[in-house]
Amino acid sequence: MSITSLPLELLTRICEYLEPQDWGALRITCRQIHGNTLEAYTTRYFKRISLLLTREGLDRLDNISTSKTLRGSVEEIWIIPNLFEGWTHLDKAKFTTVDTRKHLVRWGRRPTMEESNEIQAELEALFAVFEATMKEHRVILESSGLFGTLEKCLPRLENAVTIGLRFYATHFLLNIAKHTGFTCLGLRELKSKFNYKTFPMYHQRLPFMPYDLAFSQLLNAIIKSSRKVQALHTCSYVFRGYDLCGMKLKSSQLPESQYQLLLPLLKDLTTLHMCIRLKDHEQETFDEGTFKRLLNVLVTVAPALKTLTFAQWSPIEELSPLYFKNLSRRIRFSQLEELHLHSIEVTVNSLEEFLRTAAPTLKRLRLEFVSLVDGITSAPDPGPLTENSRSWVSSLSVEVKNGMQELWKRVFKSWADHLKLQYVELSNLGYRGRYIKLQDHLYTDRGQPDAQPSPGLNPSSFYFDAKRANIPFKEWVTQLQIEMWHRTYFGGPTLPGTSGIQVRQPGPGFSNMVSSVCINPIRG
Repeated sequence: MSITSLPLELLTRICEYLEPQDWGALRITCRQIHGNTLEAYTTRYFKRISLLLTREGLDRLDNISTSKTLRGSVEEIWIIPNLFEGWTHLDKAKFTTVDTRKHLVRWGRRPTMEESNEIQAELEALFAVFEATMKEHRVILESSGLFGTLEKCLPRLENAVTIGLRFYATHFLLNIAKHTGFTCLGLRELKSKFNYKTFPMYHQRLPFMPYDLAFSQLLNAIIKSSRKVQALHTCSYVFRGYDLCGMKLKSSQLPESQYQLLLPLLKDLTTLHMCIRLKDHEQETFDEGTFKRLLNVLVTVAPALKTLTFAQWSPIEELSPLYFKNLSRRIRFSQLEELHLHSIEVTVNSLEEFLRTAAPTLKRLRLEFVSLVDGITSAPDPGPLTENSRSWVSSLSVEVKNGMQELWKRVFKSWADHLKLQYVELSNLGYRGRYIKLQDHLYTDRGQPDAQPSPGLNPSSFYFDAKRANIPFKEWVTQLQIEMWHRTYFGGPTLPGTSGIQVRQPGPGFSNMVSSVCINPIRG
């Protein structure tokens, strides 16, 4: 039987097993096959596209937007605002690669002078390529190159209603990003320069990702092109375990007039990811005007939202609970189904008020790195957590520990009384930087996929899935027991409510670890 005589559904299923280049080769062998598989091909590879901020990436987006065949298929644009995890400068003397390290390990000896010279020559040539690539990337970020391209392309890509930023580790892009349907504009050229063995290794703490520069250009492009969007993402929260999430206020300044032009374009917004990072250093000035304008965006679009991811935090100091309290008093939900709160400091009452209008529709709730900051009237204020050992759990009075536990019990009691959740995820909860550990005596009935957590899992992570559970949500949440947890490992972002805690700096194997974290990014 000829392949051209196969039913369209069967032909499409067969093509789904092909790599992009193989599918493309098949499509040009026959006019009939080309026409029959066009819709499936464009949907698979161009419905969701990622964009590297390189000249090739921007040029390819421009080409897609002018193609009558492809431009109507694009529904999601994910901008990758970083190359090589955000590094702009690396010390040439310390520049090395995975491949170099493997050679040294394999030899098991010191290289000869000739071998050393050969390695050094290769590294110098690769370093020159690296510097040129990063220079091009930074020019695009700092000279509004992204804005110029999006300003032209968005009006043509009329179905692109989901736009946002997303982080991918270099190792993922160069090696793992072979998965079916992953389309990344600009990746072809990057792979021609580097591979998973030759991309740079990092020896210092990673810098903050340039989300703010890219997001400012993105907002300006949305305004300039009058593009109405349904989903907007300020950054990607797929980099779990490290404090690289959040849009800094410093470079995301838009005048009030621009925000007034933006709001009508967001009236149909159903999905919003807004992660605001207030300060990274003590000497930085808190831009309250920009912060309030961003919160006004959230308050304005809240009634139409169905999915919200929100954070407002500072990695270096405890924040005033008034920030979230004032927001909770103003926000009104009417359709919210899914809520993710992370890296945030709240009081029991402000959290309850934030959820109040969402209660009739809310089905899924996720809390991660959430810290209560209520005062404990029965004992002296323990203050934010510091590296001083006297601030740790072991030195707290019984009254303080009991007060912390009672606060979280009030939260769970409020949920049981007012929420009818289908799915809950709780991870890294605490009080003013101090972690709590949950005890769940109904773990076999709560619907968690692995039943009782294995010893290697984070003891503060718990799930409830109503579709799998044999008990109602109210019964499960009210039986949770709370203990204080003396956590001594600082491998990533500290719990909000800390002051002066130093995050562990990554070592030589950091890049490989990052790639394993980012294999399955969280959508939205």
